[in-house]
Amino acid sequence: MTMLASLVLLLIGQVHSRPQRPHIIFHVIDDFGWDDPGFRNSYQIKTPTLNRFHEQGVTFDQYYVLPSCSPSRATFMSGRMPLHTGINNWIPNEAYGLPADETTLATLLGWQGYRCHAVGKWHLGFFKSEYTPTFRGFESFYGYYEGSEDYFLHTTGGGYDLHREGRPNCGVGCTQVAWDDAGEYSTNLFAAEAVRLIQAHNASEPLFLYQAWQGVHAPRQAPEQYVAPYQEQIQDEARRVFAGMVSAVDEGIGNITDALEAKGMLANSVVIVTTDNGGPVHECAGIGASNYPLRGGKCSIWEGGTRGTALLFAPSFLQQGFTWPGLMHAADWLPTLVEGVARFEIPRGATKPLDGFNLWHQLIGNLASPRIDLYYGIADASVGKHGPALRDAEGWKLILGTGGGTGDWPPQPSQNQSNQTNQTNQTNQTNQKPGGNDQRPRLFNLNEDPGEHCEVEEQQRITFMLELLGRYMRSAVPQATGDPSCPAFKPRKSLQGPWLGPWCDQEQLVV
Repeated sequence: MTMLASLVLLLIGQVHSRPQRPHIIFHVIDDFGWDDPGFRNSYQIKTPTLNRFHEQGVTFDQYYVLPSCSPSRATFMSGRMPLHTGINNWIPNEAYGLPADETTLATLLGWQGYRCHAVGKWHLGFFKSEYTPTFRGFESFYGYYEGSEDYFLHTTGGGYDLHREGRPNCGVGCTQVAWDDAGEYSTNLFAAEAVRLIQAHNASEPLFLYQAWQGVHAPRQAPEQYVAPYQEQIQDEARRVFAGMVSAVDEGIGNITDALEAKGMLANSVVIVTTDNGGPVHECAGIGASNYPLRGGKCSIWEGGTRGTALLFAPSFLQQGFTWPGLMHAADWLPTLVEGVARFEIPRGATKPLDGFNLWHQLIGNLASPRIDLYYGIADASVGKHGPALRDAEGWKLILGTGGGTGDWPPQPSQNQSNQTNQTNQTNQTNQKPGGNDQRPRLFNLNEDPGEHCEVEEQQRITFMLELLGRYMRSAVPQATGDPSCPAFKPRKSLQGPWLGPWCDQEQLVV
């Protein structure tokens, strides 16, 4: 028996002698911009559930994710930066995923008696069954493997991508393609699945629900019932439909919260809401999102691409809401939830070296963050020049290179505007946007200039931060690449039609 296996048996044996741990509900809203929740956009978009979390919980002010979806999701699951997982960009239909030797958040919580379920978007690899959710610590999964798809038809990449997997290690002979759900809006499907899981859950056991919404990623689709309330308020069609998508997700989060309360579980729950990256503005499937007043958007290392919207709602731990000014990285969630919320000290060797901090006591006590700096962006220029960047707790930020994307400054969305269809606001912009081959370091003071309008010429500080950046980058692993033993991706065939699933399994899947 290996040392790790012995450790797992010991931990499982200790679970029954400990008090019940809080339930953890981890919502990921896809491509949610800084200015998209109602409490930030003067209630242009109706988000009553998120507004409640803002008023009664913790709103994060200096929280950073990665420029696109897979890197952030890999970081949530592993507690390790793309620098160390090799997931530097969104994962295409190629033969790789979050490395199989990374211990996931679900696995760690499962060791402590949590019942772990995943709903919604995965996008951490599916070329082999062992890279899919029920092989990564979840006992059930209902959702899709890819990065985006039609909200109603559930199709992408030439096939149908919606699956139901009802037990751990649910591969050949177990996984089911959810053909019967074609035509139903995915946001509503995922909310209903989460409610069903909560209603069926034994409330005496701790629950970990990873609720990874498809909304509000492209394509721009929402049922008319969600769009109609904005018909008079928002004249721009892109922003209007986008607002309906946001409202649908907010309603889903509200339904899940209501189900927790009805089950008597909400009082002992910790609910997190986070985006995976900034809202897409021009590149990377711009959809009507807004990051105002932050510069840039998804697929860039500008603040609009990486400074993320996040909330924490924990009725038993927080007496009133506040905005937390501490520095936080997406890698901090794993140690915060495992060591702080679940009260489990992660043993040495149970994971690869973590990049995150346990910030639980700082969050619920509104105390200073122990983070003095954070590295973000990507480490491999072969997947695009999105930094990297380094910022410190004093607000200094250094970008090495162009920052990625257009680097535009957004206009403030109004009832008749969206940042999709209006010209960039050039007021007070003292610097020209960097060209594609401009790889010099650029320094900003985010405390005085959160919109990154003015570069600061302070050579001593630039030199110091370049040295710090270099220390991080010396530990970088290469960008993950495809398994050469696997054939090229293609949808699998069935009598119902083509569908997306593991194409490199040795055994033929039949559905």
